[in-house]
Amino acid sequence: MTYFCRASLVWLVVLLVVWRVESTTDCAPSSKLFTIKTPQDVADLSECVTFTGNIVVAADGPEDISLDSLWQISGNIDIENVANLRSLSSKSLESVTSLTLNNLPLLEELTLPALKNFSSLKLFVLPKLDECEIATGAVEGEIQEISVYNTSLKSLDWVTWPVGASLNISANGNLASFKISYNSINAGSAITLSSNPSLDDIDVSLLSGIYGGLDVSGNNVGTLSFTKLESIGGFVQLSGDYTNISMPALNQINGALSVESTSDIETLCNSLKEKKLAGHYDCTTNTQIGSDPSQSGGSNSTSAAPTTISTAPSDASDTSSNSQEKAAIGGAIAGISLCALVGVFVWFYHRRRIRKQVKEITPRSKGIDIDEADSIELTSPAPSYRASRRASLKELESPTVWPEMAADIPPQELPAAWPPPEMDGDAVSVRTASSRRKRRKPDREPRVSAGCEEKPMSEPQQHNSIKAKKSSRELVLLRRNPIPASGIPNLVTASTLDTKNCIRNHLRTTLVNTTHSLH
Repeated sequence: MTYFCRASLVWLVVLLVVWRVESTTDCAPSSKLFTIKTPQDVADLSECVTFTGNIVVAADGPEDISLDSLWQISGNIDIENVANLRSLSSKSLESVTSLTLNNLPLLEELTLPALKNFSSLKLFVLPKLDECEIATGAVEGEIQEISVYNTSLKSLDWVTWPVGASLNISANGNLASFKISYNSINAGSAITLSSNPSLDDIDVSLLSGIYGGLDVSGNNVGTLSFTKLESIGGFVQLSGDYTNISMPALNQINGALSVESTSDIETLCNSLKEKKLAGHYDCTTNTQIGSDPSQSGGSNSTSAAPTTISTAPSDASDTSSNSQEKAAIGGAIAGISLCALVGVFVWFYHRRRIRKQVKEITPRSKGIDIDEADSIELTSPAPSYRASRRASLKELESPTVWPEMAADIPPQELPAAWPPPEMDGDAVSVRTASSRRKRRKPDREPRVSAGCEEKPMSEPQQHNSIKAKKSSRELVLLRRNPIPASGIPNLVTASTLDTKNCIRNHLRTTLVNTTHSLH
C-alpha cells in the first residue's frame, strides 16, 4: 500500500508539471516589444515560458526583476539608464539573443546561472556590481562578443569560452586576475585586456597559437609566460611595465609581434634575435612611455638606455624599393600616354573645326548686283562709264509677255518707213557725252519686214494708226517695266496672223535701230 501511494504521488507531480507547461501560453506581443514599468509587468512576464520579441525596462522601472519561470527569449534584453534597478535574476533562463546592461548605478546582483545559449553579452558602467554568476554550465553555440567595461567586478572566472569576434575587458578597477582558458585565438577573433589598474595576474599558459589579435597593455601585470605558444599568425602587442616575458616554444611568426616595456626585458629581445625568425617583430626595452626624448638630454638619468631590436625578411627593403621604382616608371608611362592622347584629341578637334569653317563659307554669285554696289566700272574701248545705283538691269531684259491683238478691231498695217520713236530720258540709263549733245544717226536704214505694205487707210483707220504709233512707243518702255498680259491695253487692232507677225517684226527692228543709235 505504501508503494502504491508513493507511485501515485510521483505521477501526480508529473501531471501537475505537464499541465503547468501546457497551460502556459507563449508570449508574443504584436509590437514585438515589451516594456517593464511596474512590478505587475514583471509578474505578467513571469507567467511566460517563452517570449518572442525584445524586453526593455523603463527609466523609472522597478528595483527587482526576477524571471524565474521564463526559459527562452527569442530576442534581446536591453536595460539601460535605469536609476533604481538593484537586481536582475532568473534561475530558469537558458537562451537569449543578446543581453545588454548599461549605466545602472545601483545594480548589485546579476544571477543567470542557467544561461547557455547567447551571442552577445555587454556589461557597461556598473559601478556597484562586484560579483555576478553567468553561464556556470556548458555553453551551446558560438559566442560572438563579450564586453566588460568600467565595472567593479573582481573576477571573471566564468568567462571560460572562446569568442568568435571580440573579447574586450577594459577599465575595471577591481579586477585582479584573468585566465585565457583555451589554447587558440582563431582568425577573425581578438582579445583585448587594457587599462585594468589592479590586474596583476594574466594566465596565458594554455595558448599554443595566436591567429587573431591579442592586445595586453596598460595593466599592472609584470610577468607573462607564453609557455606553449609556438606560432603567431595574427598581431600580438604587449605594452606595459613588464619585467619578464617568456616565449620559449615560439618558432614561427607569420604576422607581427610588438613588445614594449618600461623595465628590462632584454632577455626576451636577445632570445628573439637568436632564433632568427622569418617574420616581423619589434622588441623595445627600458622605454619611457609617455616621455619626450628631446627633453631628457642633459640630465643625469639612472635608467638604462632604451634598446630596440627590429627584424624583418632580408628582401623586404629590396622589394619595397623595387616596388617604388616600378610604381614611378608606371606613373611616368601613364603620364606620357595621357599627354599623347590629349595632343591627338586636340589636333583632330582643331582640324575638324577648320573643315567645318571652310564648309560654312558660301561662294558668292558671279552675277553683279547693282543694288549692293555703289557703282560699277564698265570696261570697253569706249571711255569708262559709271552706272548709277538706281539703274535697273530690267531695262535690258526682253519682255516676258508679248501683247496680243484685240479681236474686235479690224486689222491695221503700219507704214513701211516707220521713224524710230523718241526715247525718254529715263528709258536709257547709260549715255556718252557726245550722245547727249547730238544723237548719232544709224549706220543703216531700218529694216521693214516683208508683207507690211502700206495701203490707203480710211479716216477711222488713220485714227487707229495714230493711236498705234503712240502705243508702240509705250511698248518699247515695256522692256523696263513688264506688265502682265491681262493688263496690256488694245494698242493695235488686227485680226490676222500676218498682221501680228508684221507688228512683232517691226517692233524688233525698231529696238535694234534704237540700240544701234545709242552706241
